[in-house]
Amino acid sequence: MTDQLFFDAMLAASGSMIVTGLILATIKTRQNERAAKFHLAKYALTVAVITLGLLNLVQISFDPEGDISYLGSCLALAMSYLQAMLFTMAVLVLIRPEEVTLRRVLWQLAAIAVADAALVGAFFLLPQQVFFYVYELMVLLYLVLLFFYTRWYLRCHRQFKAQISAYYEEEEIERSLRWLGLLFWAALAVGLLTLLMVLGNRAVAVGLTLLLALYYAFLAASFINYQLSSTIILPALQKQPAPDPVAPVSTGDPHPDRLVAWIERGGYLETDKAVEVIALELDMNLAQFHAYFSKVVGEDFRTWRVRKRIEHAQQLLREHPDWTMMRIAQASGFNDRSYFYQQFLRCTGQTVSNYRATLS
Repeated sequence: MTDQLFFDAMLAASGSMIVTGLILATIKTRQNERAAKFHLAKYALTVAVITLGLLNLVQISFDPEGDISYLGSCLALAMSYLQAMLFTMAVLVLIRPEEVTLRRVLWQLAAIAVADAALVGAFFLLPQQVFFYVYELMVLLYLVLLFFYTRWYLRCHRQFKAQISAYYEEEEIERSLRWLGLLFWAALAVGLLTLLMVLGNRAVAVGLTLLLALYYAFLAASFINYQLSSTIILPALQKQPAPDPVAPVSTGDPHPDRLVAWIERGGYLETDKAVEVIALELDMNLAQFHAYFSKVVGEDFRTWRVRKRIEHAQQLLREHPDWTMMRIAQASGFNDRSYFYQQFLRCTGQTVSNYRATLS
């Protein structure tokens, strides 16, 4: 890689990081208690990405030829510790905000500061041969840290999926939030690739810097996407109040007439509504609601609702042959066209296009 190419690539990556940080800073967050940690995480990442961009600018200003030294590899590993923590905390804030407490963050920052100080101190104070052993130990500790964060994330993500599923009982909503998982796995991939910095190769350094810039851009886009999805996510993550032991609990039978009326007005086509809200609309508590579908209807509510939506879609296909597939899907309670196709095939045994062809 030529000196000019190295300089231009690093300058472009640093500039994009600073621009991404400014974009993060301008993202407006809802000012309420549930979004408070999201608000703080946004600014922590803003500071991190702008600082990293400025540090890269300083580096290429003093060393435009990009001679990668042992000190550069040492500092890259030290920064990786901090970035691993920031990325993980940012993702956890989105799916399990109660896991990210000030005490936990400060404890981790203190541990990372000690590790970074030991690594940089070893470079300056110990013989080079001894420093190599310390460096290898720090690489091993970095891998242990990534393993710890991965296990923490997997546990939190399982709980997140369970909360979303229990609150909505709608698979399509779970599918629409898969990008939150991609956010962490992309960060983990970047974290592991950072170890390639030990090779001391300029092309590798440029590649990793560009990759990191792309990830920060993805992170900024994800925060914007989260803001749009927060009206769905935050209610499901909010701890539901325990039932009042003094309040009377209905012990009567469910009201099937209300269910019939709810079906006739197309209540099963409504999306993004908590299953508990639906139960209340039918004058049932949640236990009665599930018991009714299990014992009387003969299938669970989620399966029944999907089947009813597909039956509605079949009716629309018969009545409106000129409608697009997306319009049919949305009118039938599906926001994801691919999910609509999948469920139509599962319920009817044929694709939507084949079914439509049989009507002509």
